[in-house]
Amino acid sequence: MKKLFIFIYACLFTGVIFAIDFSNLNTAYWYDFEAPIRFTSRVVQRLDEVTVFISVTRSLPGSPETSLLLQASYLSTEERLLETFSLDTLHENGDQLMLNLTFKEVPEELLVIVFNFSGSLYYFPIALKRGKLNHASFYPVDEQGLPIVTSYLNVSNVGFRTVIQEDTLCFFQYVDNFEPADPPTGIAQSVSSTLLIDSVFCSQNSVDVSRNHFYFIQEDTLSASGLTLFVGASYFPDLRLIDELVMPLTYFTSRTEINRIKGAADAQNQFELFWLKIFNTPTLASAAIRNYYRGIKKANELFTDYKEGWKTDRGMLYTTFGLPNAVYHSNRKEIWVYGDLRFEFKIISNLFAPTMFVLVREKSYEKEWIKKITSLRSGQL
Repeated sequence: MKKLFIFIYACLFTGVIFAIDFSNLNTAYWYDFEAPIRFTSRVVQRLDEVTVFISVTRSLPGSPETSLLLQASYLSTEERLLETFSLDTLHENGDQLMLNLTFKEVPEELLVIVFNFSGSLYYFPIALKRGKLNHASFYPVDEQGLPIVTSYLNVSNVGFRTVIQEDTLCFFQYVDNFEPADPPTGIAQSVSSTLLIDSVFCSQNSVDVSRNHFYFIQEDTLSASGLTLFVGASYFPDLRLIDELVMPLTYFTSRTEINRIKGAADAQNQFELFWLKIFNTPTLASAAIRNYYRGIKKANELFTDYKEGWKTDRGMLYTTFGLPNAVYHSNRKEIWVYGDLRFEFKIISNLFAPTMFVLVREKSYEKEWIKKITSLRSGQL
């Protein structure tokens, strides 16, 4: 992977890159599983040094030209190239790369990685600052010792790398009992500001974790930094058990229908009958089930934080409306566009989710929402 490193290094001196105003740039490819590049990262902050673990998956042949850009915010008019850094390839598997980018702490709040595929530019911002919250100084690793860059786990034991090997981490365990997101047509139901801690424990290096829980992990319980990880089943972000499959029907069916399926003597058969009534033939019903839960899996991959991705506001829209036609991001909000329909998410911060996307709900969405749900109930997935 020296070729990739040399390309990045050369572009620092020869490429002409301007500051990116993400509020005017369509970045729907961030959420597109068919995009030429899939990108995930995790930032680790240690004293005056920043480490960014980057997972890149390419679907096009060849190595793209790449640049590293620093700017103050998502709306910047000024920028500079990151000139001093180290870049190591941790793992390569086909078209997937795991990279370790390390550099001294910088005043800018945003690192933008720019990929150029034959003139087509793809921009991926990485927040180096999280408002008043700091990135954690530790990170989870898999059984091979590679950093985990997803916000979820599907294993029962996970290791951690800390600044000092003997450092102790404190784990606050919470049960995942969150309800699915409310429709976009009105005020969201209030959520308790107090979460009941299921368990608290401290450990070094590796820990056993429980399925269907989320963990808030800190090295210093008095600090403004920590790490949140959701733990799902071994097949997560997929759903397989009937109890798991029923709840995502919330977005286009009633609570009565859901309870009828869950309360049936043969819930699996009742679930299949539900889909068969909509699509009329077993072949069409089976195809619809695969398609719908493929969307649920994608939402889980993209949006899981302290709860499953499909339950979040973005997951709700992604599941029902699909991939947005356009996405525009600014410092404290993100806009999704579907034709003439425009949804706005406010970005708020808390210790569990430093970047939580909250949909601005409007009564004016009711007509389009009903139209969409009606089409789903009519077999138009």
